[in-house]
Amino acid sequence: MPLFQYLRRKWIARKPFPDSWKKVLEQKVPVWRRLPSAYREVLQQHIPIIIAEKNFEGCAGLDLTEEMKVIITAYACVPILEETANYYEDLQAILVYPDSYVAPVMEYNEGGVVTEGFEPRSGEYWGTGNIVLAWSEIEKTLQGEASGQNLIYHEFSHLLDDRYGLTSGVSDEGEIMREDEWTRTLAKAYRKHLSNMRGNRRSVLDEYGATSPAEFFSVASEAFFESADELFREMPDLYRILKDFYGLDPISWKG
Repeated sequence: MPLFQYLRRKWIARKPFPDSWKKVLEQKVPVWRRLPSAYREVLQQHIPIIIAEKNFEGCAGLDLTEEMKVIITAYACVPILEETANYYEDLQAILVYPDSYVAPVMEYNEGGVVTEGFEPRSGEYWGTGNIVLAWSEIEKTLQGEASGQNLIYHEFSHLLDDRYGLTSGVSDEGEIMREDEWTRTLAKAYRKHLSNMRGNRRSVLDEYGATSPAEFFSVASEAFFESADELFREMPDLYRILKDFYGLDPISWKG
């Protein structure tokens, strides 16, 4: 890390946390009330750094307020409470739409033929350094209507996956392509999820997690932070490796 960046972050972290921002956390961010006091202090150090270093853009006419930035950043900082991942150094911009948006897509069939089209999305991570979020989906989490889902956790966990190659050792069919405990445990949990979805069995994990190992990791990360007890009961080994990776144990967060 360049010395200037290191010193600037130290300077930002030492500044008093704005009272208006703390009020947003207390009134608008449910996870804040669950966090142990020590993690609340860490969150208040992380939030100003992310806001200072990342470019936030309102899209499709959205007036992106300071309150929205604080809410988004608060959730983005939860996964890095114990390991900063250099404050998502690969992330350049956070683009926020008012609602779901339409994105261009390309699909390849077995013959290599490319089909181009469009599909509605509520968020996505671009490997080029951007994360896109739909504010209407974030509001569902804030209002307790998301049933254990959290768009911010989902997209930021994609960034961590890309950074550390977390799912690169698992094929779309759940086969192991790399021999280590993380990969073996993740692949086993992914195969179980595929089986659950094919058998129409109830799961704490959203069905979207059966799309690919990358989506499975992000869906599992949502459940890890939002529905920790249920995830532990259903897939204790998956919970354990996520606990080890994030260095966090949300089950113990009782506020």
